[in-house]
Amino acid sequence: MASIRDLKKDINFLTDEVIGNCFLHYYFVEDNEQKKVDEIIEEMVKVRNDLINRVNNPAEDSNKKTDKDYYRSIRDELIEKANKAFDSLEKLQQKEKK
Repeated sequence: MASIRDLKKDINFLTDEVIGNCFLHYYFVEDNEQKKVDEIIEEMVKVRNDLINRVNNPAEDSNKKTDKDYYRSIRDELIEKANKAFDSLEKLQQKEKK
């Protein structure tokens, strides 16, 4: 099993990548589209805080089966949420090109 420290680094890295891409996207969108980018940023901050809290406090999560399964589910959720955010950002970019 990968270390908890590596999992936290992965959480921070992926959420930072999404947020960084959102800030870059600000330069390419109109003012009325910036609210949607702000929503993506806010969602990723919430996801980051939630996942870090769950990694730090595994005993509070009552659905914990085994440590390995528990941390794997957190990693899977991170990847799912990051992909969803990247897809939302890509849809906004596609809108702009039209």
